[in-house]
Amino acid sequence: MVIKKIPLRVIKREFLQFFSIMLLVAIATMTYTLFAVSMQDIDYNYEMFKNKYNQEDGNFITTKEVDIKLLQEKFKINVEQRLFTDVQNDHFTLRVFSVPKEINKPYIEKGRMPSKGEILIDPAFYKKHKLKIGSVLTVGRENFKVSGIAYLPDYIYIIKNDQDLLPDPEHFGFALMNEDEMRRLFNIFPVHYYCFKGKVENIDKFKEFLNSNWVLLKFVQRDQNPRIMYTEIKVKNAKNLTLPLSLFIILVSSFILFIVMRRVINTIHAEIGTIYSMGYTQKDVLKVFMRFPLYIWLFGSIFGVVLGAIEASPFAQFYRSYFTLPKIKSILPWQHIFVAMLLPAIFIFLSGYLAIKNFFNLTIVQMLHGVDELKFGKLPSIKFFDRFEFGTRIMLKYGWRHIGRELILAVGIIFSTILMMYGMTAKDSIITAIERTYEKNFKYNYLYSLNSSSAHPEIKLKATSEPYNLLSFDIEGTKLSITIYGIKSNSDMIKLYDENGKEISVSSELIITKPLASKLGIGEGDKVKLKNKFTGKEYTLKVKKVADLLVGNNGYMELESFNKLFGYSSGEYIGIFSKEKLEIPQSLIFESYTKSELVNTIKASAGDLSKTIGVMALIAAVLALLIVYVLSTLTLNENKKNIGILKMLGHSERSIFKMILGFNYISFFIGFVAGIPLSKITMDGLMSTVTKDIDFAMSLDLSVQSVLSTFVILLLVFLISRFLARQKIARVMPVEILKGQLD
Repeated sequence: MVIKKIPLRVIKREFLQFFSIMLLVAIATMTYTLFAVSMQDIDYNYEMFKNKYNQEDGNFITTKEVDIKLLQEKFKINVEQRLFTDVQNDHFTLRVFSVPKEINKPYIEKGRMPSKGEILIDPAFYKKHKLKIGSVLTVGRENFKVSGIAYLPDYIYIIKNDQDLLPDPEHFGFALMNEDEMRRLFNIFPVHYYCFKGKVENIDKFKEFLNSNWVLLKFVQRDQNPRIMYTEIKVKNAKNLTLPLSLFIILVSSFILFIVMRRVINTIHAEIGTIYSMGYTQKDVLKVFMRFPLYIWLFGSIFGVVLGAIEASPFAQFYRSYFTLPKIKSILPWQHIFVAMLLPAIFIFLSGYLAIKNFFNLTIVQMLHGVDELKFGKLPSIKFFDRFEFGTRIMLKYGWRHIGRELILAVGIIFSTILMMYGMTAKDSIITAIERTYEKNFKYNYLYSLNSSSAHPEIKLKATSEPYNLLSFDIEGTKLSITIYGIKSNSDMIKLYDENGKEISVSSELIITKPLASKLGIGEGDKVKLKNKFTGKEYTLKVKKVADLLVGNNGYMELESFNKLFGYSSGEYIGIFSKEKLEIPQSLIFESYTKSELVNTIKASAGDLSKTIGVMALIAAVLALLIVYVLSTLTLNENKKNIGILKMLGHSERSIFKMILGFNYISFFIGFVAGIPLSKITMDGLMSTVTKDIDFAMSLDLSVQSVLSTFVILLLVFLISRFLARQKIARVMPVEILKGQLD
């Protein structure tokens, strides 16, 4: 049939328009394939790594060496001791562990297990410091050769401190060394670290038993361990976002295709009507016109799936290196390839079919005259618009006439704004947290955690240092925990402020951080029920104030009141804030870090985040460009005759462009303005979901600079698409329009 050539001829004539729709389909299928395949790969390898290398169910640290055999018999679990110590270098900290034998066994990707004078290094640190097998590292004043690269199941998110936000391999990594070498090299181990595997029936009794016999300093179950859970949460979130993100792009593509199909049918309505009247059946015509969605689906989906499959492997590798996950086995999940191909087909064929189906309900005469000509021969008559001058009146009526397209354009801008703001929000929140929390609120430069709570007469505190005490509690009715600090009432190290910037005085009553208050849905005057994590003893405390601290599930109260309330003697403390470095015996220190080290780590991480923001901004910009361009060219193509007439009447191209597409500016600004609060709501919801079960909280704030940056980028993209569309007006010749009328 001759009419079979119609689709390719039309596509060739309006190539950029159809190519843009194909690109949208390709982006959607690529997005789905990329995330689904890479996340399945990561998930599969993580499960294998976790099970085969015996990931822990928890760990604890005590001040005394525990009786492992007694614990195993009493609680029917497997317990293993692991030696550890932090080795400070001029530029980095290396956490050295003894090689685990049963729990958290190392996976060696390259090299071999260490022998005498050798160490294994984690892959992120190995890569960042450009090490090689055989490279020499100084550990504890001795040189050790790197024997290989090792992954640990309990250190897949390699952060130094539990409250760190992102890994920083430039300044922190871990190493594995034989136990004999560690005992020889480091004479003193001020605390004792154990991992356990197995289900404990009564975890409170377990902790109480540990605390009463060997004095617990720290107890972390697997689902509270940020070095494990952050990875699982981020992979889960990425998987959850895959389908909605792809579906949104596919739906937008399908709607635009529907509009394009309607326009194509309208422009060749006479030919279809003639062919139909000559004896071709509906089935014949339908077969021909369904080739439009077929070509779009085939080219878009195949291109997107191939691109997504090619990029999935390096993307998965990037994700694995970010979380320090090994690749044990390669997989290709065909079910996701099938879904990636099928998903756009459903919507695209449906929109194509609906576009042409209504056409067959017309009579032959209506087909020959064209449905749009019959239905939309005149612009909508709304008296309200008549009060404006001619150009503005026509612009408003055109916008109202195509309100569905304007809505799609606004939704596209909202989506792009949210996508771009996501990156900006994350970066801003980290930077704001640094500036406001670690510089404005925390005035100390050094923080020391000791291995016991006592009056510590052996330590001479200076005027520039302050003691503190702390305890961790489970919050009743939630899976959240709170760490309460006992600090001096007139502390020079910790400054707390309310939302108005007024300093809060520390007293015997509880002050909690803003993110925790938000997560619990409580405020000043409310009460919280707490249970001591180690002893199981319960307390009910009233919240005096909510401090405007952006990070942490923390609480604060006066030190002596803290000691009295929780059963400590007067003057006892477990840590020291200091503005100067203190000479504290190594045998007393549990852990220590400097504020500048923490701030630099987070700022370095924020730098890495900028790369992610760049990728997200690019995707958002491309989506916005395609949507605006396709919708603009559609409107211009539909109004060629009107453009020609306006030109003959003496209107300039600029004024014609304003009349036909000026309403797009209104849709753009509405979309952007609506996108700002929606971004905030979406991000708050996402952060609340992500952190609801872990001991971490962070508020998300958006700065004016980020809003302006997003606006400038989207406006630039919008103006580029307008420039491209405007070229079409210049190519409309009034003579051709008149000629067409005469024909």
